[in-house]
Amino acid sequence: MSASWHLVTGEYPPQAGGVSDYTAALAQALTSSGCDVHVWAPPAGPDSATAPFVHRLPDRFQRKGLRALDAGLDACAAPRIVLVQYVPQAFGMRGLNVGFCRWVDRRARTRADDVRVMFHEPYYPFSAWPPQHNVLALVNRIMASQLLRAARTAYVSTTAWTTRLRRYAPAALPFVWLPVPSSIARVDDRARVAAMRQRFRDNGAARVVGHFGTYGSAVLALLSPAIADLLGRRSDVRLCLLGHRSDAAAAQLTTQTPANAGRVIGLGRQEPADISAGLQACDVVLQPYADGASGRRTTLMAALANGVAVVTNAGAATERVWADEGAVSLVRDASGAALAGAIVRLLEDDQECARLAARGRSMYERHFAIERSVETLLNTSGTAP
Repeated sequence: MSASWHLVTGEYPPQAGGVSDYTAALAQALTSSGCDVHVWAPPAGPDSATAPFVHRLPDRFQRKGLRALDAGLDACAAPRIVLVQYVPQAFGMRGLNVGFCRWVDRRARTRADDVRVMFHEPYYPFSAWPPQHNVLALVNRIMASQLLRAARTAYVSTTAWTTRLRRYAPAALPFVWLPVPSSIARVDDRARVAAMRQRFRDNGAARVVGHFGTYGSAVLALLSPAIADLLGRRSDVRLCLLGHRSDAAAAQLTTQTPANAGRVIGLGRQEPADISAGLQACDVVLQPYADGASGRRTTLMAALANGVAVVTNAGAATERVWADEGAVSLVRDASGAALAGAIVRLLEDDQECARLAARGRSMYERHFAIERSVETLLNTSGTAP
């Protein structure tokens, strides 16, 4: 008898978030592969339309919710695979829901469920200030330890998490790399892409450089000097910002450098199809990250999946595949000059730009697409990355 799959998640559409999008895509892909899938998620309001396999709990994984989850799981015949989509803050109680982690451990011990944990984030970091954050950091580590003791397999969105989690895990526990695929599917609509590109080229711009993200302070700290350097070198370039808060980011960047007014456009929140068209309309996409390119960066995955040449940077979280494949322009130094220089070199070599875009899309299909995630889950051998 084949096992039923139970995806336990702190968010699911219409709730917004990267884990929400990922869990929905994974549930659909497992279902399409013939698996019996159930999703267990917190309340989302009376008007939320969901698939029949989605079960809403009465609270956010506290006493009533865990009782309902116990009853729902027990109603499904064994064997059962319980796959926890883990981010500490996603399960309520401000990231301090130790009771949920104890519940997972109890399920593994008393029901013999095949518990697996996908670590999207492992725990909050220790910090010098404010000191109360260290309470959260300590409790998060206790929670991770409980989950690792309960799990038969630990999946990580980046291999950097393996290093952080291994010290809290049983020696024999297998860690498996499970990169997060793009949440922006490629839309093959030449007319839409052409219209988007024409919009970007207003005011006489000949080349379009893009960025897709949510514009947090860490990314803006890398973007800002790179953009200033790039626009200073090339007067024919226009920058297009895609994603939530991109309009506010464009206004901020223009305020910092008034001479670039009209050369930086932010489109704000858009539908996925328009984001896909926007990415395809770019000549090059700039995707810097404080800890480097890695398998957990869905914005980077979106650029690869949509077939656009990517400039990004290496860092502490960067897996070997990024250098080995040669499918992105990977700079070691995430300074503005280094990132801008890599973009300029691609803009001056259209053939290399096209080759890089093709290699990036091929790399995505071979390593990162949702189909690869399903293959890994169905064929997990217990081999550590």
